[in-house]
Order: sequence, then structure tokens, then C-alpha cells
Amino acid sequence: MKKANKVAILIFVMIVAVVILAYIFVYSEETENINHDIFTVNDEFDDARAFIVTLNDIFSETEHGATLELNPTYSFGVRFTNVSIPSNATLVDSYVEIFSTSTPGIDRPNCKIYCDNVDNAVNFTNAGVLNISGRNYTENFSNWNTTVPYGKWINAPSIKAQIQEVISRENWTSGNSIAVLFVTNGYNDYAATFQSYERGYPAKLHIKWK
Repeated sequence: MKKANKVAILIFVMIVAVVILAYIFVYSEETENINHDIFTVNDEFDDARAFIVTLNDIFSETEHGATLELNPTYSFGVRFTNVSIPSNATLVDSYVEIFSTSTPGIDRPNCKIYCDNVDNAVNFTNAGVLNISGRNYTENFSNWNTTVPYGKWINAPSIKAQIQEVISRENWTSGNSIAVLFVTNGYNDYAATFQSYERGYPAKLHIKWK
């Protein structure tokens, strides 16, 4: 091999090595600056409830058992207290981790995921999951329409934008509460179920921020 070719290969290898090292350094810096906090539902009645939507003269909500259920007429919400995220935080990601009890044929949620767009979300004794019950939906929402396994913790779709919307409110204070609302799209043949607090598998809110 000619000397010129060897020099060219050496220079190329050195450039690649420098680029890789620079990437590793930048990635490490960014990773070190990311915080990951986890908040857990801690009340079996107030903070994790399913509601059935009924149609009389007007829409209303009534409580439905302890299972967190989604189907054409059922929606549910989970509320997390003492969410210690500062108002100037920049969200990297956020999602709810929840334990699935969905069985074949009842294993496909079809819903929109909102947050209650208020400074400090009230519990489900005082408000249900629908906006007609007093909830103020975030402008941002996530669609959830995927098959879920049975007997496993699963991550619902990202709610990064919704959480950012809440903590960016003028009167948000670290330590306030956030309610995440799983609102059915009302389509037939779509249903899923999840464990609630009193079953020993409380939902968890993951927030990654910097």
C-alpha cells in the first residue's frame, strides 16, 4: 500500500474517532442533566377511579368499581399528588406506567389521554374524568390504540406535551397534584382493563425533565 493511502486511512480513522468521542461526551453531558422522577397513586378511592358515562337528559358520570376500565362507555383517571417538578422544567418525556389485566379480546384500549389543565388537580371524589364533570382538558392529548398484554406493567403513550402544559401554567407550584384522564373514544369492540391501587398495583407517573 502506498504511503499516501496509509496516511489518508489514518486521517480518516482519527476523524471518526474524534467524532465518536465528541458524541459520547455530549451524550453523557445530556444524560447527566436529565432527572427522572416517579410519582405513585397513593389512595384507593380518591386518586384512581373508573367511571361509566350514562345518557339520561344530560350526560353524567357514576363510579364503577375498583378496576380501571376502558370500553365504549367507561373511562378512568389517575391522580398523582406531591408532583415535585419545578415550573421552569423542560420535559424530556413523561408517561403513565400501569398494570394490565387485559385478556384476549379485551386487550385493546381506544382512548385519548389528557391531563386536567389546572394548577392543582382535585381528586375523583370531587370531579370525574369528563370535561362536563369539571375537568379542564389540556389542548394536547395522546391517542392510545394498541394491543396490551395480560399481567404486565406497561407504559401508556407519552404525555410529555400534556405534563409540560400543566407545569407551565402561571400558578403551577412544585408539589401540586396532576390528574391524567383516559377518555374513551366510544368505539365498539375496543376495551381494556387495568389494576387499581387497592389491588396492589398503583399506577405510576414517570417524568423525565431537565
